[in-house]
Amino acid sequence: MKSTLRNLFVSTFVMTGMVFALSGEFSSDVTFGDDVSFSTPYTGVSLSGDGWELSTNLSDGNVSVEEAKYTWNVTDKVTATFGLQATPYGLAWGLHRPSNNSFVSVPREHATGEGVGLGTSLYGVNVQAFYGNDEFWAGRVSYSLFDHAVGVSADSDESLLVDVSGNASVLGVPVSTSLEYDASSNGDGAYWVRSVVTPDFAKGASLLVGYNSDDELLYGVRYNCSDNVFLSTELSGDGDTSVRVSYKF
Repeated sequence: MKSTLRNLFVSTFVMTGMVFALSGEFSSDVTFGDDVSFSTPYTGVSLSGDGWELSTNLSDGNVSVEEAKYTWNVTDKVTATFGLQATPYGLAWGLHRPSNNSFVSVPREHATGEGVGLGTSLYGVNVQAFYGNDEFWAGRVSYSLFDHAVGVSADSDESLLVDVSGNASVLGVPVSTSLEYDASSNGDGAYWVRSVVTPDFAKGASLLVGYNSDDELLYGVRYNCSDNVFLSTELSGDGDTSVRVSYKF
């Protein structure tokens, strides 16, 4: 059935003369606590072509547009993006998509806006800026060196965020870590940190450890069943256990 739908989309766009790539993913959750509950937290489809991207998701029976944007390469170092897009703020964008998030939960909600974005990268320094409706602006500056990056984000709502991410090897075991710290005057020092440990002997399994300023400790295991199927488990500090099966195509 999924192959038939995909072929139908492809055939329709080919007949109209458009060339595009189709991708998607979905996930199913089972949570064990006082009760056993089931949910389908994410179902999304993305279409992309020469400079454009349209991504959607299904939520509560309604189709929502995540991004609808066009990117223009102004120069080799400068890009301009028009339309509905993620605002440049920290590391949270994309973690609502199961393929981008090793954990079951999302550490922070992401934000999108309609407007124009600019991006450039030079000598390890990355600059992203956005200007949208109601004179809202946001920007992020980051510096990358030796598989590590440090970023600072700000916006017109007086937000200020510091993020750090990187990959390291501890006793020969690969460890990937991400951290955000809210440094704004109204942020009360909120933070989250998450690490993914992937030993070579685990054959596709990773150990997950997370913590945040609400004193919530998270830990679990993620297993890559194949290049397209992922199994994640997460145990929260209150004792609830979540199991997620995700598939992408």
